[in-house]
Amino acid sequence: MRGAVTLLAGLALLPVASAPAQGPPKPPVFSSRTELVLVDFVVTDKKDRAVEGLVASDFVVKEDGKERRIVSFSAFSPAREQNAGPADVVVEPFPSATPEPPRIPSSIAVLFVDDGQLSPTDAMRLKPALKKLLDVMAEKNGALALVAPWAKVSIANAVEGNRAVFAAAIDRIQGRRFDDRSSFQMADAEAIAIERGDATMLNLFVLRFVALNPGLDADQAQGVVRSFATEVAHAARVRRKDAYGVLLNALAWLARQPGRHSIVMVSGGFALDNEEDREMREITARSLEAKAPIHFLDARGLQGLGIFQGVEYGPAMDRDAGETPFAFADAAAGSTDLALDTGGLVIRNTNNFAKGLEQMFETMTTYYVIGYEPPPHDKPGFRKIKVEARGKDLKVRARRGYFDNGRG
Repeated sequence: MRGAVTLLAGLALLPVASAPAQGPPKPPVFSSRTELVLVDFVVTDKKDRAVEGLVASDFVVKEDGKERRIVSFSAFSPAREQNAGPADVVVEPFPSATPEPPRIPSSIAVLFVDDGQLSPTDAMRLKPALKKLLDVMAEKNGALALVAPWAKVSIANAVEGNRAVFAAAIDRIQGRRFDDRSSFQMADAEAIAIERGDATMLNLFVLRFVALNPGLDADQAQGVVRSFATEVAHAARVRRKDAYGVLLNALAWLARQPGRHSIVMVSGGFALDNEEDREMREITARSLEAKAPIHFLDARGLQGLGIFQGVEYGPAMDRDAGETPFAFADAAAGSTDLALDTGGLVIRNTNNFAKGLEQMFETMTTYYVIGYEPPPHDKPGFRKIKVEARGKDLKVRARRGYFDNGRG
C-alpha cells in the first residue's frame, strides 16, 4: 500500500500509538456552577431499531438517582430523500462553471482494530465484515479513520471514492495474539486474579496443573502457577496499555471534529484490572468531552465449549479444576465495561460481525442530546447518569455517568 492518502472534508491523519504518551494531561472534569452536563444517547425499539421523532418531554434524566430538569434538547437523524416532481426540475441555459461543493460527512468514526488482541483466525473471519462496513459508510456519506497498530495501518478519509484504499488496508491486518494451548495455559483475567491474591483461583490452577502434568506435586504446582500468573498478567497489561494509547489519540482527534462521533473497537477484549482504573477514568472522561461513545465488537465470536471441557483435557480433570462459569465473559470484562461506561454498544457472542457493525454505525447518525444543570458537589467523584423514556416501551442507551471535581 502506498503512503498516506489525501484527506478530505477536514480530516487529519490519526497517528498510530503503541502506548499512552508520557505524562498525559488530567482528564476533563466539570464544575457544576458553570457547566451543563450534555448527554448524547440512542433510543431503540424492541427490534433494536433506532427511534426518531421524540421530544424533550418524552425523557427523564437523573443524576445519582434524582431527577434533573432538562434545559436543552436536540435530535439528530440522517437526511431523508424527498419525492420530486416536474416542478422540481431546473433547466439552465448553459452549464454552470461553479464546481459542486464537497459533501460534508454525515458521520465520522474511528475503526480501531485491536490486532494485538486478535488471533490470526479472528482477523481472517473479520475482514469480510469490515469491508461490508465500508459499503454502508460510503452509501451514507461517512468518513472513517482506520487504525490497526500492529499492522501499522493508520488512514483517515471519506469512505466514498476511497473504498479500494481502505480495503487494501484491511487486507494488511493480521492477528498477532497466539494463545497458549499447552497444559500450562492461563487466561489474562485468571492471571490477574491470582496475582491479586484470589485463593480460590490459585487452588483451581494448582489442581489443574497437577491433573494435566503428571509428576508435578501440589507445592511445585503452586510455584509454577504464581510464576505463570505474574508473566501472563504483565503481558496483558502491556497489550491493554497499547489499546489505551490508541483510544486516547483517537478521542483527541475526534474532539477536533464537529458533531457526534464514535469509536468502534474490534478486539478479543481485555480483562478488568484495578491497576488500570486511572486510565479507564481518563478514557471515559475524554469520551464525554469528544461526544464519542466507544463501541465494542467481541471478535472471538460465538462462545463454544471451553478447552478444558473437550476430549483432550476434560477426562483428566474434575469439576473443581475446570473453567469457571464466567471465564469467557471475564476475559473481555474490561472492554465491555468501557463500552457501557461511555454509552457504547456491546456486540458479543455472535459470528454475524457485519450485522453488529451496521448496528453500531446506525447509532452514529440517529441520536439525541440533552443538557441539564448538575447539583453542587462537595466532593469529587463519579456521578451516575440515567436517561429514561417516559411511558414508552423503548430502550435508552447512554453513558453511565461522568467524573466531577467537586468544587461546585
